[in-house]
Amino acid sequence: MKYCVNIIEVLLRSIAAVVIGTLIGSERMRHGRAAGMRTHILVCLGSCMTSMTSMYVANMLGNNGDVFRIPAQVVSGIGFLGAGMIILKNNNVITGLTTAAGVWATATIGVALGYGFYTGAVIVTLLFLGTIILFAKFERKR
Repeated sequence: MKYCVNIIEVLLRSIAAVVIGTLIGSERMRHGRAAGMRTHILVCLGSCMTSMTSMYVANMLGNNGDVFRIPAQVVSGIGFLGAGMIILKNNNVITGLTTAAGVWATATIGVALGYGFYTGAVIVTLLFLGTIILFAKFERKR
């Protein structure tokens, strides 16, 4: 099986990663969170690139490679970035969990975009933004 990694697909997938990273990051930035627009754009774009690189390498090797191996490391590797966002404040209050989870979700969306799974990426982005926006309002009321 030949994987599509031509210049048009690379451009389309990369632009989609920037757009989605911007949507997610701008919402987080608006609320003054540590990981804002630039962080989410870079995470989404970087994870998108790992998927495209994996398919490119598989093509160069005659499809002898595992196209899921490199992007699989994004899922675990982004955890280290997320761990740095979680802070224990005075009175043992933990902050940054939503930011860390958001960066992880942005990375998985980027992986999907890298593989060209646009439908899944858009649906998850809409659900992501809906969750962040709607539940923040509910939490503030409580």
